Amino acid sequence: MKRSSTTAVALPNRFERRRERTRQELLAAATRVLAEKGLHETKVTDIAAAADVGVGTFYLHFPDKETLFDAVVEETVHRLKATVDAARERARSPLEKVVAANRAFFRFARDNREVFKIVFGHAAAYNDLIRRAQALFIADIEKEIREGIASGAFAPLPPALVAQAVVGMSTQVISWWTEHESVPIETLIETTTTLALHGFTPGAAAKGARHG
Repeated sequence: MKRSSTTAVALPNRFERRRERTRQELLAAATRVLAEKGLHETKVTDIAAAADVGVGTFYLHFPDKETLFDAVVEETVHRLKATVDAARERARSPLEKVVAANRAFFRFARDNREVFKIVFGHAAAYNDLIRRAQALFIADIEKEIREGIASGAFAPLPPALVAQAVVGMSTQVISWWTEHESVPIETLIETTTTLALHGFTPGAAAKGARHG
């Protein structure tokens, strides 16, 4: 009787694991297809084929393409946060952490451009998600600003306000960049890093280049 009960518990767990694995494969496939074809040219059949599942299996997990894209965006935010956190942890000083986080943010956007185009191309639909994502990064940057002020690396400006300004700038620049594909991502990194750390006074560009 005890063995039967254990089996009954194990089966649903195995089913759930398989179901979650298929869902993750669909998310990964959708991200790949989006990068190749773009939002409007991507079809459910393309995503199912890329995930090596049937169209029927797709609809067991997502009612339509739009719902899947919403899930892709949510998952991308989590990956972005993990990527930026990892870059920040490898840096030492508060200044180096800001530079590393900014670089990681923009390079991640470059590698996931189609997802960012979905978000900022339909900003009204993703407004809540954008705000929640901004709040995550603002909290981290505010902490770094406070540490930098305490160590003398940063000017004694209001940390909360500085964090809002830095994240607001990066978000707006990314939104603009999704419609200006010819601008190299390294130009965005250098420009935003220079503005954040040195402003746009004479000599700022030379100082910013040292942090590139």
